[in-house]
Amino acid sequence: MKAVRYMIAMSFLIIFATASAQAHMLWLNVDDYGPAPGKAVQFEIGWGHQFPAGEEMKEGMLNKVYVLDESGNEIPLKQITPVQYSFVPENQGTYRIAANINPGFVSKTTDGYKLQTKKGLENVVFCFRYDMRTKAVISAGAKGEKFGVPAGDKLEIIPLKDPTVLKEGETFSLKVIYDGKPLSNAEIKATYEGFSGKPHTYPYEAVTDNNGEASVKITQKGNWLVSAGHKLPYPDKAECDDYKYNYTFTFNVK
Repeated sequence: MKAVRYMIAMSFLIIFATASAQAHMLWLNVDDYGPAPGKAVQFEIGWGHQFPAGEEMKEGMLNKVYVLDESGNEIPLKQITPVQYSFVPENQGTYRIAANINPGFVSKTTDGYKLQTKKGLENVVFCFRYDMRTKAVISAGAKGEKFGVPAGDKLEIIPLKDPTVLKEGETFSLKVIYDGKPLSNAEIKATYEGFSGKPHTYPYEAVTDNNGEASVKITQKGNWLVSAGHKLPYPDKAECDDYKYNYTFTFNVK
């Protein structure tokens, strides 16, 4: 157990020593966003800063992976590998796939990065608490009606239009909520598979309006990722400086 914890800690330290928490994202690669009821759906947890390829996710990083049916009930998952899962949408309707990693603290000091709060450290440059989550929506059979139902995350992207029926040239409208309320001025970034081989490069960037809403022009067919970021002050400055949230939503355009 100590060896596993050590490897997890070292993995995070390598990540945060080379890029900020917001540079890394969590996402979902889903093989079928519109399956027939009864047909198995396979998906993979992506991690890194270059969608959809990503990097290896170390053991212990994932906190929870789950799928909700239209009634909000979790349905059984089959784990194929540490980051690959499958499930069967038995009934017609909308299913929400979601995942998150274990949250934690990162402090940068003049001597390097530490996976802890500022307490007990000297020469701290900054500290933040990271929280990274992801979601995708699929429709089994006929078009679902509950694609906009929240999964219950602190920060969340809510589609205002059914993402499973989007076409090239249309606009994807979304809302960002925090604590269940619309979040204005949230940073929105969007990209699609094959856009660029360079990390941190996006064809679309914006901020949400006063209603927490934004829209993305769908210029290409294929797999898309939309990211929302939010930073706010940590209440106890002696412990840490900021909260940093990152949320992604993935979908496919035919």
